[in-house]
Amino acid sequence: MQEIEQLINVLQVISSKNIQSFFSHKSKSLEGEFIENVTQGNFKTDTEAAYKLYGTDQSDVRFKMLKHRVKKKLHNALITADITTGRLPLRREVECEKLLLLSKILLKQKEFSIVLGLCKKIKTLALEFEFNDLVLNALEIELECLTSQGGLKLYKNSRDEFLKYSEIVSLEKEAASLFQLSMVHLKSTVKNRKLYLGELPNLITRLRTIWDETKTFSCFYYFYRTSMLFYELIGNFGEIIKITEEAESLVRANKINAQRFETNLNAYMLIYAHLRTKEFSNGLKYASDFYNLFDSNTKNWFAYMENYFLLAVHAKNYELASVLLHRVRSNTSYNIITKAAAERWQLYTAYLYFIDSSYSILEGFNYQKFITSITEYSKDKQGFNVAILILQFLYFLQKGDTEGLLYRIESLKKYILTHLKDSFSLRSKLFLKLLMLTVTENYDAASCRLKGAKHYQKLIETPAPGDAYAEIEIVPYEHLWELILDAMPA
Repeated sequence: MQEIEQLINVLQVISSKNIQSFFSHKSKSLEGEFIENVTQGNFKTDTEAAYKLYGTDQSDVRFKMLKHRVKKKLHNALITADITTGRLPLRREVECEKLLLLSKILLKQKEFSIVLGLCKKIKTLALEFEFNDLVLNALEIELECLTSQGGLKLYKNSRDEFLKYSEIVSLEKEAASLFQLSMVHLKSTVKNRKLYLGELPNLITRLRTIWDETKTFSCFYYFYRTSMLFYELIGNFGEIIKITEEAESLVRANKINAQRFETNLNAYMLIYAHLRTKEFSNGLKYASDFYNLFDSNTKNWFAYMENYFLLAVHAKNYELASVLLHRVRSNTSYNIITKAAAERWQLYTAYLYFIDSSYSILEGFNYQKFITSITEYSKDKQGFNVAILILQFLYFLQKGDTEGLLYRIESLKKYILTHLKDSFSLRSKLFLKLLMLTVTENYDAASCRLKGAKHYQKLIETPAPGDAYAEIEIVPYEHLWELILDAMPA
């Protein structure tokens, strides 16, 4: 059932055509009924579908044959569908692929004149979008035609082009391979990422050389993405700002293909880099300027809004943060985001509630219920464990629950010894020690400020680490400490 759901989803994404139009028009078609119920979410499992359609279980051969026919028709629909949604490059790439398939069929029938016309069309389309591998494929077919037809001059011209694009595509494949190798390592465990980081500078140098040699979009893209990943992981967000601004400049100067360049990704990373370099004023300006680049019905919009919201919080513009949170929570597409993303937004909401619970968007938020529901967070919350521990501590601190706080102090001590042993965890370790001080100093603000001065100063002097290892500071620790002290008796 899952495969059929995925195929339907892709077909709906790429084509505005009604899904039922790809199936039988008979009013009582089982295929149509099956598709309709899957699309509407009525059939979640094979068992439900088989019982509804045949009054039996999923082992029924009739149901198995129905699923086979539906899958086959979905495959054919995906191959033949006119792509009417999404970005233009994808539509043109698929168009070229279909023309290449048609050319190969006609080549086998020795319809050389038709094939040459198709190859010319493929090259025109592919060159506009710098699909150099497709240009190469068209030239290969063209050479077969000219070989059979004769005509030495045309053949030599085509062969020269073929050799030129063979070199280009070879370098693009090398760049793709290097990028893929990096991605696989960097999506692995923290340990593997740390080990691989040392290899990335040389790899990036090679990618830059390939781009300088070819000047193709694909080679630029692999250099750009790998560089961004590297500088994000080592925490050099100033370099990311340079890269994103350089990319915008290259697009404006027509030095990279604007039709294939991911303006949204570049905008997202530019905003994120400003957040991490603490350039909040410029970051908020960019975030406002780029806001309309993102469709509010997509997951990308919600991801963008996370950075926008955090920029507002880190800039202490809590009014703006509440407005952005309202946009997110009132968005009718909120249910499309992943479970992890929804949990992050819950955390953001809880932190804003701690800062100031008077904002209208927080009226229906059950702060106490949320705190008690996050007592068991697992490894899949990597990057937010400290944020959750802090939030729980703050809740009991607000209540003045000394018994609950003493229990959590022991938990914090164990967490520090087990998980915050590396230098990149220093900020979290320092802040947790400050939190514990609030209890040992009996909630006395002056005493906490005095005895915590050394830790607080070190916290200010310690920069946030790169994303390979960093725990997320939803509210900067320095800001949180001041909020805590302000809430205590003087």
